[in-house]
Amino acid sequence: MSIDRSKYSEYELSKTNVIGNIDSDFNFFYTAKRLPVVMNPETDPNINEFVPELIETEFISNIELAGDYHDQFLTTDIDVAFVSADIEPTIIPNYETLEVMLVERGMTYSDIRVQTNIDNFIYENLSFLDDRSAEYNNIIRYESGYRPTLPFVRDPGDYFNRNGYDDLVFRKQTWDEKIRAQYEGKPIVLQSWSFERRVASLKMLIYGVWRPLAYQLSEGGIYPEIPTLEWYNHVNGLGLEYDAATNIWENNAILNVMIGEGVITDLRDDGVDSPIWNTFGHADIDQAGLNYVQQGRYLRYIDVTNNEVFNLEYMQPYEPEGSEMYYNEYGGWERIR
Repeated sequence: MSIDRSKYSEYELSKTNVIGNIDSDFNFFYTAKRLPVVMNPETDPNINEFVPELIETEFISNIELAGDYHDQFLTTDIDVAFVSADIEPTIIPNYETLEVMLVERGMTYSDIRVQTNIDNFIYENLSFLDDRSAEYNNIIRYESGYRPTLPFVRDPGDYFNRNGYDDLVFRKQTWDEKIRAQYEGKPIVLQSWSFERRVASLKMLIYGVWRPLAYQLSEGGIYPEIPTLEWYNHVNGLGLEYDAATNIWENNAILNVMIGEGVITDLRDDGVDSPIWNTFGHADIDQAGLNYVQQGRYLRYIDVTNNEVFNLEYMQPYEPEGSEMYYNEYGGWERIR
């Protein structure tokens, strides 16, 4: 096709030898957005045109996000820059800060754009944003869209140290996690010819520790915490039939009824070689009463955990049922004591 240059002569244009390529894929500064521009509402109600819109917020990665994102941040040379209308491109210091920033903007990992053809322009000599990892928590992790990817079945960030990864990050539910999931919040008792020694062995697993369901009076004697046993019956909807007015050692008292019905697990041994008794630590009965599952503490435990310690949606993609990691979400024994 020939061009009639004569009609442009009045502009006194001169030919240059400068040539170059336009990167049509580059959309860092502007993105095309279709917006209605009404030129004249009466005569041109349907006139639209493409107008450029300045990108206000963007997260840009220098490498393709693939596999496990937390593993990438821990073991590869990845940079994610934050760009907004207010500041120049700035490097995000770690994945915790990244996820805090994503979630507070209603974004996830899927919103991060990969831009590898402008590395030198974007990533060279950039400053770092302030570290916001102190604001990070497991709810933010969940809402950011991060999920472990094989070979990891747990979050690598929880199992990374200077020697690499703890083997647990690759393992599903372990044997002690299975036991913890089975017995958390439930009572057990050892076999004994002595009623007092049997009561002294009455324990409930609270946040992974066997805690007494009995107390000791200053003048001597160990007694079961009957109100907690009664609340256990009501909270769990067991409908046990027992005589609340009888002596605590009688067969129809709540303690022996719960043992007889299997509500309190009778380990049927003295605890010396019992895997259930010995897998987890024990809190001893003390006269100050700081360690036992008094009824108020039990009810606070129920309120805090909803009686379902391992049923946290935001933890389940990262830890199996019975993992000790769940306990960190509740504040521990001190919160309910």
